[in-house]
Amino acid sequence: MSLEPEDIKNDVTAEEMLEEEEEQQANRRKWLLLLLLLLLLLCCGCGLFYKYWKQPEPLPEMIPVVPEVEYPPHYLFSIYGVDRPVGVALSPSGDRLYVAETGGDRLIKMFDPDGNLLGSFPAPETRPGERSPVYMATDMDGRLFVSDRLQHAIYVYDRDGNYIDTILDYSLTLSEFVSKHTGGLQDGTAFVYNIFWQDVRYTPAGSDEIQLLPAPDRAVWAPLGLRIDAEGNLWVTDVAKDANTVRFFPAEALDPTTWKTDFDPQGFQFGEQGQELGQFLYPNTAVRDSQGRVFISDGNNGRISVWSAEGEYLFTFGKGTGDGALSLPRGAFIDYKDRLFITDAVGQDIKVFDVSGEEPQFLYTRGEYGLEDGQFNYPNDIVVDRSGRLYIADRENNRIQVWLY
Repeated sequence: MSLEPEDIKNDVTAEEMLEEEEEQQANRRKWLLLLLLLLLLLCCGCGLFYKYWKQPEPLPEMIPVVPEVEYPPHYLFSIYGVDRPVGVALSPSGDRLYVAETGGDRLIKMFDPDGNLLGSFPAPETRPGERSPVYMATDMDGRLFVSDRLQHAIYVYDRDGNYIDTILDYSLTLSEFVSKHTGGLQDGTAFVYNIFWQDVRYTPAGSDEIQLLPAPDRAVWAPLGLRIDAEGNLWVTDVAKDANTVRFFPAEALDPTTWKTDFDPQGFQFGEQGQELGQFLYPNTAVRDSQGRVFISDGNNGRISVWSAEGEYLFTFGKGTGDGALSLPRGAFIDYKDRLFITDAVGQDIKVFDVSGEEPQFLYTRGEYGLEDGQFNYPNDIVVDRSGRLYIADRENNRIQVWLY
């Protein structure tokens, strides 16, 4: 039996339709899989979005706090032309350096900060063998206070070295003495006293004639170290025989308008001679920190003695061996950062302590024995300016060393 063309056509069409249906089903499966894949990706995206949306904001990156580094000072240069210098002081503005000599003519010399000599002057009406200036201090008015070991007095000058007055003891000035013996001191009256004389000499205002007064009956004292604190108070170490002590003069007692008529400091003293706690053996300088504590370089006891501003003993440090141990502490200075600088005359160096806390912390030592730059031979005093310059009296090397932070 043979197939008709129409039958063949119908069979082909049915076959094609079957194949087309299968192809459509396959396409539907592909689209379904693609849709499922898209849904899956959408779900993942939504999940990730939800996760990060709910997550807290991260903290901003913190900048680490770098602690301040304490760099020791380094040697800068030296000032020469001084003979056995033992004391240094700066004017309030820092534009003048004063140096006390104990060799040669024993003068007070003035320099600019770069070491250029500005001038010099002696204690009035004294010969070199009759004077020995040691420690110095300046007040906010620019006055210069100078202790003299041979005259047993404190001389007072203006910033240019012009003589103003003499503190003869802890309750008497020369101007007060002359005023009380002449019925009042007129402006322009000149006066002078030398402990090796038997009289006081004065020239009344408007006269050229020198008048004589008997020598004053002075209390026994031997002023050595001088420091004026930020409030204008004067701290004096007194090394009189068998009576080593520290004396406090309040700022108001240093008013020249009152000390010419009635010098009555109303201060106090503390300490006594000895080797026990709260005693001194040749105290050199007394300096005050920002807490009001007073640090005394107790020279021959080889230590620093610390007292309250009211004169109550607190504690001692620096005695013994190891870092920060002292041999013969002399000059002392506290800067605006509460760093305590000590010149150790026998240790031949400068020792620095941080006294800003309750207990002093040793920072470092600078210098060593020698004749070269940065070496010392009996360093005796130190002063530090606001720019970080250290001026150190290097006695036996006949120079002032300048160091810098």
